[in-house]
Amino acid sequence: MPKFRTLLKNRNFVLYSIGQAFSQFGDRLVQIVLIGFIYKRWPGSTFQLAKLFFFTVIPAFLISPVAGVYIDRWNKRYVMIASDIFRAAAILLIPLFFIYSKNIGPVYIIVFLVFASACFFLPARLSIIPNLVSKEDLLLANSASSMIWVLSGIAGFSFGGILAEWIGIKNSLYVNSFIYTISAFNFLLLLFYTSDSDLFAQSRSAPIPAEGVPKKSFLYELAEGLKVVFFDKNIKVVAYIFFILSSMVGALYLVIIVFIQEILQSMTKDIGIFSMCLFVGVLLGSYIYGKVGQSLPRAGTISASLLLVGVSVSIFAIVLKTMKSVPLGGVSAFFLGFFVSPVYVTANTVIHESIESSLRGRIFSSIGVIINAGFLLFMLISSTLADHIDRFWILIACGAGFAIFGILIIPIGLLKDLT
Repeated sequence: MPKFRTLLKNRNFVLYSIGQAFSQFGDRLVQIVLIGFIYKRWPGSTFQLAKLFFFTVIPAFLISPVAGVYIDRWNKRYVMIASDIFRAAAILLIPLFFIYSKNIGPVYIIVFLVFASACFFLPARLSIIPNLVSKEDLLLANSASSMIWVLSGIAGFSFGGILAEWIGIKNSLYVNSFIYTISAFNFLLLLFYTSDSDLFAQSRSAPIPAEGVPKKSFLYELAEGLKVVFFDKNIKVVAYIFFILSSMVGALYLVIIVFIQEILQSMTKDIGIFSMCLFVGVLLGSYIYGKVGQSLPRAGTISASLLLVGVSVSIFAIVLKTMKSVPLGGVSAFFLGFFVSPVYVTANTVIHESIESSLRGRIFSSIGVIINAGFLLFMLISSTLADHIDRFWILIACGAGFAIFGILIIPIGLLKDLT
């Protein structure tokens, strides 16, 4: 059975993990602060939340396909450093507009640019893991990476929810910018403590063409990545799973935020508490799955996990609607995170095992487009329905959707090609 402590001896993986932790903290903090801003201006408005988050998702369609090609060409450390520095600077501009001006239009532009930068950071972060560890440790490394991502998410959401109510939206954004700066500084240290001979460093992931052989064009490399997504049997299955998962998450996302705010009459505090419980569940689920996942059938694990995610969503909605109980809601959120983690870890591991280094940036960017397509489509549908249907029933429908898909995913043959 693999042991997590073996990863602690891997200097490059440890340095990488510290950097991603600060960046994830910043990502979650900016989300919870923006939620607080919308609540302040338009309390109870699912539509206004949807409009803001539309600008967080749309960059995936416009930027990710381009980003994937260049990520496979560039040194991934530089990509992550530049992304963090840009986000730190952009976040500082937001208070100038929505604190000192009634015009919210420039805020949408800045939010778009912040998440466009993330379209470079996230695929670079995900695609580099196989260059840090051996193939035998991939599942373990993905579990550890997920745990670190979740721990920093816990801190970002829970601390951010309290921070926004304690020091206000403007000061929270200043803290947010500082966090991104720390992340960039950590990756900058990585440039000094790792050399180009280390596994982490790749000045160019794709092979450099020999003299006299023309370099591949941008469009050729883009088409090369898309071909893998549509025709590689493992990647195609992963794309299906991520699309379904992100569609259900999109349908839940804004509805559940406003549902919590209305039931418990708080701006961000209780959202932060439930997010913390959710992330603790993902943390523990990733840890346990990293220990035993190698011995479990992947198809059965994904099916059972989706079924139990649906049950957890339904219980969460019922508990809050009927009892308004934060502790019981927290328990439900914990199990929701616990059961969803094997799906995420398995899917990422399949990509790492199936795809060569020179293609991973494009594959993760393409998967990101698919994820955000499902998320955005169903977020807009559910936020529109929420103005006409009780939000409680939308949450119940989403829970049922997860459960039904989990039950049917094996009989309909979606996972039959997963290896």
